Amino acid sequence: MKKTLFLILVLIFIIIWFFKPTEKSLKIDLKFNRFDLEVFSLNQNNIIEKTSKWDSIYEGFPDIYTSQILNISSLDMGQYYNDLLTFVNHSDMREAYDTTLLLYSDISDIIFDLELAFGKFAYTFPKFPIPDITFFFGGFNYGVITYDNNIAIGLENFLGNRSKFYQYLATPEYLRFQKQKKFILSNIMEVWFNEHFQKYLGGRDLLSQMIYKGKMMYFLDYLLPKKNLANKFRYTSDQMKWVIDNETNIWEYLIYEDLLFSKNENEFRTFLSYSPFAKGMPREAPGRVAYFIGYKIVCSYMENNKVSIEELMYLNNSQEFLKRSKYKPVK
Repeated sequence: MKKTLFLILVLIFIIIWFFKPTEKSLKIDLKFNRFDLEVFSLNQNNIIEKTSKWDSIYEGFPDIYTSQILNISSLDMGQYYNDLLTFVNHSDMREAYDTTLLLYSDISDIIFDLELAFGKFAYTFPKFPIPDITFFFGGFNYGVITYDNNIAIGLENFLGNRSKFYQYLATPEYLRFQKQKKFILSNIMEVWFNEHFQKYLGGRDLLSQMIYKGKMMYFLDYLLPKKNLANKFRYTSDQMKWVIDNETNIWEYLIYEDLLFSKNENEFRTFLSYSPFAKGMPREAPGRVAYFIGYKIVCSYMENNKVSIEELMYLNNSQEFLKRSKYKPVK
């Protein structure tokens, strides 16, 4: 009897293991649009015909693109066509677009990674919509946006930290660093996370925001397992090493300065946003250090509690969360 029971349990284990979905088996086909190619193919002879088909092909994005990203009004269609062609033919925009196209003529690697990530998302969060993905060129106005449960990516915002265009725009060096191709995926998944889970932010105090950001980084870690941690946090390797090595010091600083329950964002803004350094900490401390502490709290919570990643997203009592996480910074 015991032997039979043992064999049954072994068989169940084998079946579960054999049919456990792999990352590649979860990969799904997404709809991708190269709206940048469409816009920069416009000319005096084809603009009326091409733009008349936009709504049926691109389902809502063209209006957002022209009215909100390019700030072009469609009240006067003659002026609308003229403004679009002026944008497309402007020498600076054309040079920037040609540079963008050189870097992103082939986006198959991005498509592959997104189909893996959203396949895993669909499997884990089956009630949530799966987006169409549109790539555009918007004159450096927007990076990644969501609309109608879809995602649009301004490729010109990911030309690399040494791109001359960001220097022309006087973009600070610490922000230029964020504009690298390797950060596109983390940008997209952060925006997608905020679109669907921001309503579960527990409060405006630092602890609540820190745990929320920690969930976001845990979400990225789960959906992008092959990307290294520095890429997900958008840190240099030295910055990533510094926050790991100084986890205890960061935590003790937040406690000593009585910041955990503060709602005064002036006191902790640099801990949650991109900045050249974290105010009050050593100059080596990068911005967004609270993301890392929040991430470690969430990791500790998941190790010490039996909850799914979907259930994790809805927990918004920050003080109870911290207590149940049993978080202790690494010495």
